[in-house]
Amino acid sequence: MTIFSQAFTRAALRPLKWIGRMSLGRARRVTGWLGQPLRLLMRRRARIVDRNLELCFPELNHPERKRLARAHFRNLAESIGEIAFAWHHPGPLDDSVGTVEGLEHLQAARADGRGVLLVTAHVTCLELGARVLGRHVDGCGIYRPLRNQALERMQNEGRSRYARAMLARDDLRAMVRELRAGGVLWYAPDQDPGRRRARFAPLFGVQAATATGMLELARLGRARVVPMFPLKEAGSGRIRVILEPAFENFPSEDPSADLARYNAFIERHVRAAPATYWWLHRRFKTRPKGQPDPYR
Repeated sequence: MTIFSQAFTRAALRPLKWIGRMSLGRARRVTGWLGQPLRLLMRRRARIVDRNLELCFPELNHPERKRLARAHFRNLAESIGEIAFAWHHPGPLDDSVGTVEGLEHLQAARADGRGVLLVTAHVTCLELGARVLGRHVDGCGIYRPLRNQALERMQNEGRSRYARAMLARDDLRAMVRELRAGGVLWYAPDQDPGRRRARFAPLFGVQAATATGMLELARLGRARVVPMFPLKEAGSGRIRVILEPAFENFPSEDPSADLARYNAFIERHVRAAPATYWWLHRRFKTRPKGQPDPYR
């Protein structure tokens, strides 16, 4: 990336700092109106959203899925304000922003000194949920390094408000070291990693290529795996970060069953707040042999 492009990125990102110092409600209003323009501008992604909803919610009719798609883009636009707030809002947050439920499950998982892998999913309120969780949990995040260095710098500086460190997803040694030292890592492995690094497991009744790296990391780090999901309340917009009991006997001798358990956890919570899931991703791109790509 050139010096000019980095300078342009820094200038383009500067409004996020201004938005992030607003109240959360105002930050959402400032960006939320972009929902419909984004849907029109991101036509290819909008088609992916429509196809994902068709695959995952066959019980809904066409107008119902269209309303859900519009709600998703509204949440996507609001997430710009939420991310700005999570990265830049000064001082501690209070319970009006969000709360954490189930901290006792995390404490129980760490009682014997073992590390914990907090597994979650890509939802529009994930960054804000991470900051809410960071009030109570001193942990590290796993992330994908960005090509845009200016954006990555702002992202990681912003996340330092609620994460002790950010570990690149290809730095297996650092992740294992953190877990074996009794640390907490939060990780969202719910996107299609390609055939080589996945096994198929059902998600919304569709066979989905599901990353096996989560199982390897838990095994190498001798860690317990605790499900964590941020839910955005439809009326108030408050974030509820839900921690569930650690998966028992996980990973087991049956990787496919383990991944199915993880996907079932995701599906259960997505059904509670479907407009906030990251439907823009081609989640079902990798297919079992003989099955066509559903996005073509």
